[in-house]
Amino acid sequence: MASSKITKYTPGFNIHDVQKKYNVKNVIKLASNENPYVSEKVKQYIVKKDHDLNFYPDSNPEKLLSLISDIVGHGMKSKNIILGNGSNEILEFIARASLQKSSEVIIPKHSFLVYEIICKLLNAKIVVSNPVRDKNHPNYLGINLSDVMKKITKKTKLIFLANPCNPVGTYLSCTEIKKFLNSISNKINVVLDEAYYEYLDSKTHKSAASLVAQYNNLYVTRSFSKIYGLASLRVGYGISNRENIDKIKLYKQPFNTNSFAQKVTSLALNDKNFIKKSKNNNDISMKELLQTLDSLSISYLGTRCNFLTFKVGKKANDLFLYLLKHGIIVRPLNNYKLNDYLRVSIGKPNDNKKFIKYLKLFYSEEI
Repeated sequence: MASSKITKYTPGFNIHDVQKKYNVKNVIKLASNENPYVSEKVKQYIVKKDHDLNFYPDSNPEKLLSLISDIVGHGMKSKNIILGNGSNEILEFIARASLQKSSEVIIPKHSFLVYEIICKLLNAKIVVSNPVRDKNHPNYLGINLSDVMKKITKKTKLIFLANPCNPVGTYLSCTEIKKFLNSISNKINVVLDEAYYEYLDSKTHKSAASLVAQYNNLYVTRSFSKIYGLASLRVGYGISNRENIDKIKLYKQPFNTNSFAQKVTSLALNDKNFIKKSKNNNDISMKELLQTLDSLSISYLGTRCNFLTFKVGKKANDLFLYLLKHGIIVRPLNNYKLNDYLRVSIGKPNDNKKFIKYLKLFYSEEI
């Protein structure tokens, strides 16, 4: 596969480059869906002087795997969990175990770009599923399971579904997912990417992990880069039946997660107050942001994550550059085929207020 045919993943701008280019001292980054906070327990551990940096990390951190399985619930045990260098690595393991050169992979349009990159590198054929197009539908521009089913052929070996979905922020219920799984061959592996699951209310939104015991073709992936605030340490995990986990472990390097990552993941998982604080900040800030966009008559997509994708139109790039010049980094979505939209992550209250201030100024200057 020629590299020119692979869409390059372009990360959000970093703070240092914006400071230098636009000569702005105070820059806030609201581009990469990161948690603006870090657990105090994690901070306290990292500043300790004594760390065993000279030893390799645990290749099979059983205590951490057990802790994760307890958090996941639904009868999952440590044997149902695999740890990865970010959930991206788990996605790659699954793709490598599922695909051959003649295989087809179904990826909904406007999905996380890494799915496509991984599969193209494996020389698989990408089949794009069309999104929900009804503007009044709560899943507008999100995953259209009916269309996914229409795209299935005898060559289909893998389907990626992000739920909640980046970059459109929409959500499929567990009931919808179960109905879908009942309607397709169990020879087709299905990945439910739940990187943003923790931003949902677990009392009313059941995880696809609850279906793992029933479906031998189901994988669920999650990340510690979002609500747990560990994006720089790259930790994620996969959930499936024991046979599937053993299969994809064949692709795992012995020391794929570092000692720091393993330790602070345990600390973050046990810091219930931090998780509650992070979710509360997200819920309150999202409500304020929605009120602002409504007051400006700006339309937006789903609100199930820690970001909001909103429609600007032909001046999306103008707004992006305007915000950069004022020290605010948001995310253009050209790579996601959403040229008229920008995506803003939820930050700390003062960061959100700064974004809202300059968003209003931009639109007042347009009048």
